[in-house]
Amino acid sequence: MRTISKQQSLTATREDYIRAIYILQESIDEVGVTQIADKLGLSKSTVSERLKDLVQDGLVIADPYSEVTLTKAGVEVGTKLTYKHRLIEVFLNTVLKIPKDEVHEEAHRLEHAVSDKVIQQLAKFLDYPENDPHGSAIPKVKKWN
Repeated sequence: MRTISKQQSLTATREDYIRAIYILQESIDEVGVTQIADKLGLSKSTVSERLKDLVQDGLVIADPYSEVTLTKAGVEVGTKLTYKHRLIEVFLNTVLKIPKDEVHEEAHRLEHAVSDKVIQQLAKFLDYPENDPHGSAIPKVKKWN
C-alpha cells in the first residue's frame, strides 16, 4: 500500500471521491459503489476503477461488492475538504451575499484551490462558524499539517 505524503497532493478528482464518501457516510450506514456513482454522476465501473487508486493510497477500504469506507487518513482528508467547502459557503453567503442555493457549486470549485493557510484565516475572519448556510455542521479539524 502506498501512502500520500504531506508534500504530495491529491488531485481534485480524488478529493471529490473522498468528500463524496465522507458526505455519504454522514447520512447513510453503508456506502457502496452505487451510492458514490449516483452522488458524483458517474458510472459504477468508473467509480470502481478510481476507488482502486484510493485503496492503494491508503485512503479507502473497498472490496468488490462490499461497503466502501474511509480509512483514518481518508477521514482526515474528508473532514478537511468538508470544512473548507462549508466554510467557503458561509463566506460566499454572508460576506458576498450570494444566495444559499447558489453557493454550493462555487464552494466546490474553490475548495480545491484555497490553501489551508487561507482557510484558517478565513475561519478566524468569520469567527469560526459552526454551521454552513444550509444548516449542516462544519466539522472540527484536529490538525492542519
